[in-house]
Amino acid sequence: MLPKSQRLNLKKDFKRIMAGKKLEAKYLKLFIKLGDNKSPKIGIAVSSKVLRKATQRNRARRLVSAAIESLYLKLPNNINIIALPKAGVIKVKSGDVRLDLENVLKDEKIIN
Repeated sequence: MLPKSQRLNLKKDFKRIMAGKKLEAKYLKLFIKLGDNKSPKIGIAVSSKVLRKATQRNRARRLVSAAIESLYLKLPNNINIIALPKAGVIKVKSGDVRLDLENVLKDEKIIN
Protein backbone atom coordinates (compact mmCIF):
# COMPACT_ATOMS: atom_id res chain seq x y z
CA MET A 1 0.00 0.00 0.00
CA LEU A 2 1.25 3.44 -0.85
CA PRO A 3 1.96 5.89 1.99
CA LYS A 4 -0.84 8.31 2.83
CA SER A 5 1.09 11.22 1.29
CA GLN A 6 0.91 9.49 -2.12
CA ARG A 7 -2.80 8.62 -1.98
CA LEU A 8 -5.99 10.48 -2.82
CA ASN A 9 -8.48 10.31 0.02
CA LEU A 10 -10.90 13.22 -0.24
CA LYS A 11 -14.21 13.01 -2.09
CA LYS A 12 -13.60 16.40 -3.75
CA ASP A 13 -10.26 15.12 -5.15
CA PHE A 14 -11.96 12.05 -6.59
CA LYS A 15 -14.66 14.18 -8.25
CA ARG A 16 -12.07 16.59 -9.70
CA ILE A 17 -9.97 13.81 -11.18
CA MET A 18 -12.94 11.84 -12.50
CA ALA A 19 -13.69 14.86 -14.68
CA GLY A 20 -10.34 14.24 -16.41
CA LYS A 21 -9.30 11.78 -19.10
CA LYS A 22 -10.86 8.31 -18.98
CA LEU A 23 -8.89 5.23 -20.05
CA GLU A 24 -10.21 1.69 -20.40
CA ALA A 25 -8.04 -1.35 -19.78
CA LYS A 26 -8.95 -5.03 -19.63
CA TYR A 27 -9.07 -5.14 -15.83
CA LEU A 28 -9.24 -1.44 -14.92
CA LYS A 29 -10.92 1.83 -15.68
CA LEU A 30 -8.55 4.77 -15.13
CA PHE A 31 -9.19 8.46 -14.70
CA ILE A 32 -6.15 10.68 -15.19
CA LYS A 33 -5.71 14.38 -14.61
CA LEU A 34 -2.58 16.48 -14.32
CA GLY A 35 -2.24 18.68 -11.27
CA ASP A 36 0.29 20.80 -9.41
CA ASN A 37 1.35 18.13 -6.92
CA LYS A 38 5.01 17.32 -6.19
CA SER A 39 4.55 13.54 -6.44
CA PRO A 40 2.06 11.26 -8.21
CA LYS A 41 -1.21 10.80 -6.31
CA ILE A 42 -3.20 7.58 -6.60
CA GLY A 43 -6.75 6.68 -5.60
CA ILE A 44 -8.42 3.27 -5.81
CA ALA A 45 -12.19 2.91 -5.58
CA VAL A 46 -14.05 -0.39 -5.77
CA SER A 47 -17.81 -0.35 -6.17
CA SER A 48 -20.02 -2.79 -4.31
CA LYS A 49 -22.13 -2.89 -7.48
CA VAL A 50 -19.19 -4.38 -9.40
CA LEU A 51 -17.92 -6.73 -6.68
CA ARG A 52 -20.56 -7.76 -4.16
CA LYS A 53 -18.47 -9.29 -1.37
CA ALA A 54 -16.06 -7.30 0.76
CA THR A 55 -13.39 -9.99 0.36
CA GLN A 56 -13.58 -9.59 -3.41
CA ARG A 57 -13.35 -5.78 -3.15
CA ASN A 58 -10.35 -6.07 -0.83
CA ARG A 59 -8.59 -8.51 -3.16
CA ALA A 60 -9.23 -6.23 -6.14
CA ARG A 61 -7.89 -3.26 -4.19
CA ARG A 62 -4.74 -5.17 -3.20
CA LEU A 63 -4.10 -6.37 -6.78
CA VAL A 64 -4.46 -2.88 -8.24
CA SER A 65 -2.40 -1.34 -5.44
CA ALA A 66 0.46 -3.79 -6.04
CA ALA A 67 0.38 -3.07 -9.79
CA ILE A 68 0.47 0.69 -9.24
CA GLU A 69 3.24 0.47 -6.64
CA SER A 70 5.47 -1.42 -9.07
CA LEU A 71 5.05 1.35 -11.68
CA TYR A 72 4.96 4.30 -9.25
CA LEU A 73 8.53 5.50 -9.84
CA LYS A 74 7.94 5.69 -13.60
CA LEU A 75 4.95 8.05 -13.24
CA PRO A 76 5.36 11.80 -13.83
CA ASN A 77 5.30 13.96 -10.69
CA ASN A 78 2.22 16.03 -11.52
CA ILE A 79 -0.18 13.18 -12.32
CA ASN A 80 -3.31 12.14 -10.42
CA ILE A 81 -4.79 8.70 -11.12
CA ILE A 82 -7.96 7.02 -9.95
CA ALA A 83 -8.23 3.30 -10.66
CA LEU A 84 -11.56 1.48 -10.71
CA PRO A 85 -11.08 -2.30 -10.87
CA LYS A 86 -13.46 -4.26 -13.08
CA ALA A 87 -15.16 -7.50 -12.04
CA GLY A 88 -12.67 -9.79 -13.85
CA VAL A 89 -9.68 -8.51 -11.90
CA ILE A 90 -10.15 -10.96 -9.02
CA LYS A 91 -9.72 -13.97 -11.32
CA VAL A 92 -6.20 -13.05 -12.50
CA LYS A 93 -2.75 -12.80 -10.95
CA SER A 94 -1.12 -9.52 -9.97
CA GLY A 95 1.37 -9.76 -12.87
CA ASP A 96 -1.48 -9.68 -15.38
CA VAL A 97 -2.96 -6.57 -13.77
CA ARG A 98 0.49 -4.90 -13.82
CA LEU A 99 1.00 -5.67 -17.53
CA ASP A 100 -2.48 -4.39 -18.35
CA LEU A 101 -1.87 -1.16 -16.46
CA GLU A 102 1.59 -0.72 -17.95
CA ASN A 103 0.32 -1.21 -21.50
CA VAL A 104 -2.44 1.38 -21.09
CA LEU A 105 -0.05 3.94 -19.59
CA LYS A 106 2.50 3.32 -22.37
CA ASP A 107 -0.18 3.66 -25.07
CA GLU A 108 -1.13 7.05 -23.65
CA LYS A 109 2.58 8.01 -23.40
CA ILE A 110 2.32 8.61 -19.65
CA ILE A 111 5.28 6.30 -18.97
CA ASN A 112 8.08 5.20 -21.29
